[in-house]
Amino acid sequence: MILRRALFAAGLLPFLRPATAQGFPDRALRLIVPFPPGGSQDVMGRVFANRLAALLGQSVVVENRGGAGGLLGGQEVARAAPDGHTMLLVTAGQWTIAKALKRQMGYDPDADLAPVIHLVDSPVVLIAAAGSGIVDLRGLIAAARARPEALNYASTGIGTNTHLLMEDFLQRAGIRITHVPYRGAAPAFNDLLAGAVQVMFVSAPSVLAGDASKFRALAVTSPERFAPLPAVPTMVEAGVPGFTASIWTGIAVPARTPAPVVVRLHTAFSAILGESEAKERLAALGATPAGGPTERFAALLREDLARWTGVVERGNITVD
Repeated sequence: MILRRALFAAGLLPFLRPATAQGFPDRALRLIVPFPPGGSQDVMGRVFANRLAALLGQSVVVENRGGAGGLLGGQEVARAAPDGHTMLLVTAGQWTIAKALKRQMGYDPDADLAPVIHLVDSPVVLIAAAGSGIVDLRGLIAAARARPEALNYASTGIGTNTHLLMEDFLQRAGIRITHVPYRGAAPAFNDLLAGAVQVMFVSAPSVLAGDASKFRALAVTSPERFAPLPAVPTMVEAGVPGFTASIWTGIAVPARTPAPVVVRLHTAFSAILGESEAKERLAALGATPAGGPTERFAALLREDLARWTGVVERGNITVD
């Protein structure tokens, strides 16, 4: 009783009570975006934060925690109170790819985070420099087999999504070309446009905004053709059986967040995904709404981890 009175006097007792759906949220929420301001993930996070605030009746503050490939943001949420008031805009870089690479994360995503909802998928496009002489995926494979030492590919860095996507493709096709890692998407894309590197995987919005005279889109990683690029075949159509992939984005919260709170958040985000205005803004970012039950997102995480673990082990890829 004395302890309860002391905590109440200090204003701490309310924060020790388990969160419930009825009492949640009782203050402002935080959405941790594990990337610097201005990028597509940051813009996407703000789209959801604005609508979430209206639906839940509390402000939602977007906090950018860039650094270490997004792991600083993952740490922030993994160590937060498990009451639903702190959320992570999560990608593979903070969960499945990082774990597959056995990175020094400062947290274990499977133990310290809980999935809420799979928000969107963004397809990735395999492109070739205009001067490379490569006009389709089969041509790339043939060129790599004929003169692998003459070809190289760009990525946004060792262990990033674009690196592992290419390694997955090369392993499936049974070819090798030289990896040239860059510090981010812009310098890699610019060097491809200049002809310094021959191929790379790049986000769909970059393809749509780029100078199409300087590159050729060979294939898209989505299961079906990407509507804004109807002439570009899928990887499967272009000759790589079973190859589909996306840059997925979801919402995670600290582990042990009460189930009713997770359900409340899931319901709110699902409602946003169904709004026409949100769909339009997401489409402008090259993102397709996903949604679905929390359990389906959890299954995606398990499948994603298994895929990238295999790619990393077969390619002997290390980061830390």
